[in-house]
Amino acid sequence: MNFKQQLAVVEGLLIPPDTEMRMDCPFCSNKNTLTVNTTDGSIGWYCFHASCTAKGKKQGEKNMSYVNTTFKQKDESLDTEFYLPDSFKSVHSNEKAMMYLHKNNCWEAWSWGRADIKYDVKQDRVVFLIRNEHKAHEHVGAIGRALSSATYPKWYMYANKDVPFICGICDDAVIVEDCASACAVSNILTGVSIMGTSLKQSHKKFLNSYKNLYVALDRDATTKSFEIASELRLGGFENVHVKTLTDDLKYFNTEEIKEMFYGK
Repeated sequence: MNFKQQLAVVEGLLIPPDTEMRMDCPFCSNKNTLTVNTTDGSIGWYCFHASCTAKGKKQGEKNMSYVNTTFKQKDESLDTEFYLPDSFKSVHSNEKAMMYLHKNNCWEAWSWGRADIKYDVKQDRVVFLIRNEHKAHEHVGAIGRALSSATYPKWYMYANKDVPFICGICDDAVIVEDCASACAVSNILTGVSIMGTSLKQSHKKFLNSYKNLYVALDRDATTKSFEIASELRLGGFENVHVKTLTDDLKYFNTEEIKEMFYGK
């Protein structure tokens, strides 16, 4: 397909503005290999599968709405409090939510208080709350994971897109794609979810305190892991390592993750 044909397909996905997400590729039909980014008034897409040529970007117009939004975001503090909607309930209120936490190795992180997780009855999502680094009892955003294939998009950002989801208090940290993987590793390392394959400039301030930094994006984004590691090293971060994966970290238990990173 040429650029115009690809653009028509991607625009037909009806992805909301200011969204960055992973999904099954409509061009090559491979699972969870297409990234789509609709931030900054533009729309960009890229498939990580080696056999797929899907990629492109259409820059949106810089109208007054875009300018006002951009400058407003720059002025806003990263720790602006996020007030939980009334639709956020305990995960105990929904069996599918509890099953998701168990299946994706999030249960321990939630039950021990390392992660604040809710169930959104309105959107049928497991919701990972992003804590305020200065006030642990407050939140600055939330990320919801759909529990049904009929709910779209699969991942939904409720608020602040400039703060990563962080789970754990370990000296070493690992940068991962999704919140479930950040929870799964949190008994061994601090999990830092950047919700995609792009490390934002605003994320870097949250990485300064760790002794060792690992980058472990999903297997099909290994190239991006090396790019992020290189970017961090150029930015002055030391002891940055890439960990290549055979599967998403959320599918490994604590002992397997410990063996994977420390060989113990």
